Amino acid sequence: MLTPRFKLTQDDGHVYINVHAPYTNIGDTEIDVEGENFLFVSSPYFLRLRLPGKIVDNDSSKGSYICDSGDFNLTFDKEVPGEHFENLDMITSLLAPRDIPDMNPDLVEMLEEDGITLDTENDNDTGNKYTFGFANKITTEFSNIGTEFPQIFELRVPENVTIEERHTMRIKHENDKFSSDHYLADLYDTELLEPYLNATVYPNGQNVDSEIEFTEAEVGVLKELPNKHYLLTKTEYKQVLYGLVDILYGYCYDKRTTLNESTVESSWTINKLSSTLSWFCTFNDTRQVLIACYRRALIHPIFRNFHLCTKVKNDLVKLFQKGKKSIIKCMIEIHQMFNASNDARYILNQLYIKDYLIFLQKCRSEELNELCNNIANIDLSKDDLELELHELEQAAEMVKQEEMAVMQNEMAVQMASMSLLPGLQKTNELYYDDDSDDDSDSSSDSSDSSDDSSELDSDDDPS
Repeated sequence: MLTPRFKLTQDDGHVYINVHAPYTNIGDTEIDVEGENFLFVSSPYFLRLRLPGKIVDNDSSKGSYICDSGDFNLTFDKEVPGEHFENLDMITSLLAPRDIPDMNPDLVEMLEEDGITLDTENDNDTGNKYTFGFANKITTEFSNIGTEFPQIFELRVPENVTIEERHTMRIKHENDKFSSDHYLADLYDTELLEPYLNATVYPNGQNVDSEIEFTEAEVGVLKELPNKHYLLTKTEYKQVLYGLVDILYGYCYDKRTTLNESTVESSWTINKLSSTLSWFCTFNDTRQVLIACYRRALIHPIFRNFHLCTKVKNDLVKLFQKGKKSIIKCMIEIHQMFNASNDARYILNQLYIKDYLIFLQKCRSEELNELCNNIANIDLSKDDLELELHELEQAAEMVKQEEMAVMQNEMAVQMASMSLLPGLQKTNELYYDDDSDDDSDSSSDSSDSSDDSSELDSDDDPS
């Protein structure tokens, strides 16, 4: 059975459900409403929703089918008039979830009723140290993944490297890859970077969530996702949010350095700048993840400039400020980039992006707002990156000054060794001799005159 594309809207007293089912037989269609549950069955389509509030099927309910578009337009009353149904545009979270396993209510704290459970008792339980993927929930499903996709993952054997060791290996690898020449070139070539430093970047436009709607293509992605229920410890929940920062920083870097026009290299950029996607890393605080983002932005892409890193961080803050729906749209774009990549980056969707798309529809906006504030309040210095950038710049400045001093000395030597033009010097001597004629005797006069004539003749007639 196919899941049809659908859309829900509301006013104070009603919920409006649009179901796009162009290949159905209207005579075989069954629609059922019971409280917060909505069921639509019409071969080959099947749709079951659990709404954030209750609706009723009564005499005022309406339904119509538009043959040309294949759309069912349905109207139902809210059981409680005036009630506002939250997140009606979070497509995946409306799909009826899988059954939640029995859990001791004393051990868990429900964050929301729509699919995220916070496990408070096992927060100190480290579990498997060799896991990876979204919330580190994958163990053996993707064995030898690093060696199978070497163009995507820099860590070849995550199943043999603990989560803690991955950071140590990553940092060593980054230090070896860091190019001082490339960094200094981008430091001094301000004309090259000026368009990207001065660009105004607003991913998906300037609108906030209340003004944004998902496109048909975006709805198509969301409706195909399973409605999972996540059981996470507090630590895992935070790590998932820090991983989101890590991935979106690469996205914002790409948007700024392509002037908001992504290219075929964009999927590589996002993959490479993210320690989550290339090293299976997890982070424990906001500063740690931002340092990793800055470091990789100064080591791998074509433009490597600290000021550019800060600009990208500010873009990331603006993206979070726009709201959850804008973030989901960006993650959908990343999902589409990875699917279209020639380097099999679709595997990143399986490991991370699909789960992030589900998780984002369920997490609280307050959590994202808090994360945004944390990012905005962190100012990183060059020393924080531990790439010896200050020492490198000071050494480059000393070399630059020494080269300037050498050039100045060479110019001074050249100026000192320059002589006046011979003709100009001899003309001055002629004037001196003319002034002394009155005080000379005739023989001296004649001798001097003869000498002067001979010297002039030599100049005037080089033959």
